[in-house]
Amino acid sequence: MNWIMIAISLTLIGMALIWYTKSRPKAVSEIDPEIEEKELRRVYNKTIELISNEKYYLNKSLKLSDLATELGSNERQVSRSINRFSHGNINKFINSFRIEYAKELLMCGQYDHYTIEAIADECGFANKVSFYNAFKSETSMSPTQFRAIKQSKS
Repeated sequence: MNWIMIAISLTLIGMALIWYTKSRPKAVSEIDPEIEEKELRRVYNKTIELISNEKYYLNKSLKLSDLATELGSNERQVSRSINRFSHGNINKFINSFRIEYAKELLMCGQYDHYTIEAIADECGFANKVSFYNAFKSETSMSPTQFRAIKQSKS
């Protein structure tokens, strides 16, 4: 008799699980790829707005989790939106803002007395090597070359 009750209980639990999986709300990606695309675009636009308006790129220890928390989203969605629309990962994305800021600093005369290392630090880079590599990748020249070209035009 106990075996029959156990078998009936397990059957009922199995049926309940099947019903739940079929009736639960679907994730955005299961609903419609177009809706998912719009949501990723929305998250990406909010990310750009946050990073540029609040100058989040100046934070040397900025992490994906920080962005996700600030955006009220999750890391996976923020990462997917950046990968999808910026054609790079989170580091390359953040570094592109830092490099644009570095170019501004290198071009205006107010920072001519700054060393390249000081410019890197001012732009949110943790070290000189990562700054040089990111700058050269983005502009095809070193920060020193960029500054020299700017100064020769003045």
